[in-house]
Amino acid sequence: MRLASPQFANLRVWLVAIAEGFSTLAVEVIAIRLAIPVVGSSLTLTGVMLGVVLLALSAGYWRGGELSARWDKPRVRRTLTRNLLLGAIFYAAFSFLAEAWLLEKFLDLGLTLAPAIGLAALLLLAFPVYFVAQSVPLLAELTNDEGKAGKASGKVLFFSTLGSVAGGIVTPLWLFPWLGVNRTTWVVCGLLVAAAVLMATTRLQRIQTVAMALIALVSATLVAAILRPANELYSFDSEYQTIRVLNDKDEKGRTVRVMILNGGRASGVYADTGASAFSYILEAGKALEASPTDRVLAIGAAGFTFPRDAAAQPYVHRIDAVDVDPTVRPIAEQHFLFQTLPAKIRFFPQSARWALRGFRRDGSRYGLAFLDAYSGKGIPDELLTLEFFHDVKSVAAHTLANVIMDHDLESAFSHNVLSTFRQVYGHVYLKDANPGDSDFTNYMVASWRPGDSAPTSEKTNSWREWAGAGALYTDDRNTADRDHTRMMWSNED
Repeated sequence: MRLASPQFANLRVWLVAIAEGFSTLAVEVIAIRLAIPVVGSSLTLTGVMLGVVLLALSAGYWRGGELSARWDKPRVRRTLTRNLLLGAIFYAAFSFLAEAWLLEKFLDLGLTLAPAIGLAALLLLAFPVYFVAQSVPLLAELTNDEGKAGKASGKVLFFSTLGSVAGGIVTPLWLFPWLGVNRTTWVVCGLLVAAAVLMATTRLQRIQTVAMALIALVSATLVAAILRPANELYSFDSEYQTIRVLNDKDEKGRTVRVMILNGGRASGVYADTGASAFSYILEAGKALEASPTDRVLAIGAAGFTFPRDAAAQPYVHRIDAVDVDPTVRPIAEQHFLFQTLPAKIRFFPQSARWALRGFRRDGSRYGLAFLDAYSGKGIPDELLTLEFFHDVKSVAAHTLANVIMDHDLESAFSHNVLSTFRQVYGHVYLKDANPGDSDFTNYMVASWRPGDSAPTSEKTNSWREWAGAGALYTDDRNTADRDHTRMMWSNED
């Protein structure tokens, strides 16, 4: 049956309302996910992003309501077509491509976390959300044949909300794992273009709408191809993190294959031999040798270099590796390590907090827990609290962590992390895994002094006990995300 038949007169309106609702929630999820590699996952990020989107939605609803009262139905449909197409083009050509870059620029300029997120969201999201949001009152005007505005608005909002529910669930649960974040953005933009075509009043308008969308698609694709690093071997944006594998050179000119997670160099192996190339992994191996154990726990799998190396030790019988992202194992095996992980390694694709509670209930005990979840420009602040460290201590005799901090340990972030760690373990011992670094370095943080020898002078870069002071991060009060951002972007003294 034709859409113009009486029984299907409003079907296109309901479809467009669903598309509008789906796209708005999907854009919120995508925008938050695209910012995570820069500032980490936190309530600050979520709250500010949602606030800006809701502000733009309210403005769009208000403006759409004013316009709908002035115009006839043909003009309303033309405006709907234009607004939906504008939203799709702006998202594809600017919002999704520029978000991470613009957020970094604002942080480089000295803005703190919330203002940087808010300003980036205003510049990149407010405009398209404002235009797309006008769809709700405009669609209500198209269906208000009975002179009952409340009834017409209620129906449109019903279908728009159904679309929002679908966008909020389908986007992170199915589209991100299946397509990745980048391809999901095209699904959202394509949905808006399809809605614009549905609202077009003539065949010529439909052709023009598709043509403009194709031009935007080609342009955005070319820009993305230009921005892609020439040495990149593989890339994927999962629902949890941005994963890149590329070839790099060390100071001796030797090729190192590097896995980058959320903008941070998480793991590296020599391309010719596959041996671990990052010094912090080698230091973790030395700590394991200093206190050998048959069971090891790794929280934050990174590129699985530490679990793989630990499995090579004859005294290690089992390594449990925990990472919230289920894609990291197949990506590491196929695109980074180029080998299947040893049978000794059990992989738990779960949140670290949930996994630890499960291990504790099962009575699991480990001689060493290695925490390697703090790489990247953004860090999981929920894994830096007193409660988390207590959970780790409850299942492991020794705890070792790799934490990127300022070289001089003068930032609030480094003081607070180390103070929180010491509060749980009684002592905190440090070793700089990259003493040649100037600004930030991989500090190995241990609950014991690995090895039996007493510390020597700091010139030998031996393990030393930290005696500073700082605040404590807890689940109830946790400023780790803001402290980490200040450390990374403002070089706080």
